[in-house]
Order: sequence, then structure tokens, then C-alpha cells
Amino acid sequence: MAALDVTVTDEWVLGSGNTPFFTKRWYPSNEEPKAYIVFMHGFSEHAARYDHFFRHLAAAPSSLHIFAFDQRGYGRTGHEPSDRTLPRTVKHEKSPKRKSGGWAKALPDAEFFVRREHDRAKGKKVFLWGHSMGGGQALAFATRPHPPPSKDTLALLSGVIGGGACIRLTSPKPWVMVKAGGLAASMGLGHMLIPAPIDYDGLSHNKEANDACRVDPFCEQIGSLRGLGDLINGGGTLDSPAAWDAWPKDLPLLMYHGGDDPVTDPKVAERFYQNVKAEDKKFELLKGMLHEVHNELEPTPQDLAKLISDWVHAHIGDTPSNPDSDPATNGSSPVAKL
Repeated sequence: MAALDVTVTDEWVLGSGNTPFFTKRWYPSNEEPKAYIVFMHGFSEHAARYDHFFRHLAAAPSSLHIFAFDQRGYGRTGHEPSDRTLPRTVKHEKSPKRKSGGWAKALPDAEFFVRREHDRAKGKKVFLWGHSMGGGQALAFATRPHPPPSKDTLALLSGVIGGGACIRLTSPKPWVMVKAGGLAASMGLGHMLIPAPIDYDGLSHNKEANDACRVDPFCEQIGSLRGLGDLINGGGTLDSPAAWDAWPKDLPLLMYHGGDDPVTDPKVAERFYQNVKAEDKKFELLKGMLHEVHNELEPTPQDLAKLISDWVHAHIGDTPSNPDSDPATNGSSPVAKL
């Protein structure tokens, strides 16, 4: 396969709360990008896991500029650099890893990067996209009853994409465990770390990708009480009329989900889509696929890349220069099952 004409860069950025964030960019090397995307990864992972997938979206004909950051408490951001200009880390025992701060920190962080990328885009349209935990956060970004984000920041977005969004888990945790975690967090124990194991084989049908996650040092299955509490309880608030009604009617929404996702419940994601007040919305259910659709065996990742590229291009008034493309049309679309 020929090398894709894509530039990939890494940078430490001093973000909200003077926190150094590890960030990555993917963009076309020899042309101006058609649109800008801010991406939020899932629980207990990091931006670099999407390298293979984002390269295809940054290459022609999609030509998208994708910016992703290791969220607070995760990936390289979670191993605080001793010097924010260098990718070095402090000693393991002093690392703030997994101390994410939950939505109280994640949403201001997202707002910071949305505004930063909007300034960089210089008139090009900006979209917010998240997967799993990040997918739930992206949906939350548009439905909060009060800042963050501000209404001015939300107005900078031309659309939101939620992939495998964590609204409710496919196999919910016991009620007592959820309540106990919330109580402990409210008592100031939010940064306490607890095991949060998942079945790696449930990520995708791609054994190579699953095994790579299993041995990735930045994909340890532990989490803070605050982060896990917001993942479960915060996600649950999205499954409500208050959240559905709060969605700005003029903010386009694309959602996609693996039909056999054993981690986040596709039925709940579809219910969000059916009830949310967006006038321009689309939902794709990928039949038989698991949690990480972008890591499934080909041709599923190619199909997903085309879905996202076509949708973004349709919302910037452009069509990828590919004779096989079939751009999404504006307006509410029925649930599609691929």
C-alpha cells in the first residue's frame, strides 16, 4: 500500500488549569484541510491508538485536520511531564495518572481545545468528535444546562460526532457499587484509584488490535472514582428528556455504534438519537460489530471513514473528489444498519 501523504505531529500544550496536555495532529501534507476536528478518546486509552485510522481521514480525498489530546489523567498527559516542552515523565509513584477529575475537568478541557482549534482553523468549520467515554463527553458538551461550555463556544461547532458513545453500559454495574462510588467521590475520595477491567476481546474482531491494547502501558484498566462515577452516572443523565431537549436544534449530530457492542449499549445510543431535538441528525448501526468499530477488520474501518468523511463534507458544502462517494444529505436520517 502506498504511503499516505499525511503529516503527523506531537506537541505538549499548556491547557486549562495550567495542565500540560500531550496532543497529536493529522493533516494533509500538500493541501489546505477541508475542515477541523477536535477528538476525545475513550476510557483508559490515548490519542495515538487512532493513528492508523486518522491517517486515512487526513489523506485525500477526505483531507481533514484532526486534533486529539490525551485527556487529563490518561495517556501521556496522565504521566505528568517534568518539563512540558519535553516528552519526559516523572517517577511512576508520583504520577497523577487516572486522576481525571471527571466531567468537571473534561468539559472545560474540551472547551479550551475547541476554542484553540477554532482560532487555528481561520474560518474553516470545526467539529467535535468523541469515542466511548469521549463520545459521551461530546454529547454532554452540547447538552449542559450551564457552562462549561459557554453558548459562544458551542456556537463555534458545525457538528458533533458520537462514536460508541458511553451513555449506559451494555452490562450495567451493580446499583450498590455505583452509589458507593458516588458517595466516596463526594467525600473527597474522587482521586482514589480502583480496578476497572474490561474484556479486551470485546473491543473488536481484530485480535491484533485487541492484543496491542492489552500490552499498551497507557491502557491500564484502572480508573479514579470521580472519572468512573461520571462515566456511569454522568452518561446516565444523557438518557433523559432534559438532555434530549437541551440539544441545540441547529447543531448537526452524527452517531454510530457497533450493533453487538458489549461495552456501551447501542440501544440506548439509538434512543438518544431518536429523541434528541437536533433537526439534522443521523445514526448508523454497524451490524455485528463490537466496541471499537475503527479497529475492526477491513473493510469496516474503511466504511466508517467514508461515513464520517461524507458527513463532514456534506456539512461544509463540499464533496470528496471520489467518484464512489455518496455524501450524506442534510436533515434527519433514519437509522441505517450496515
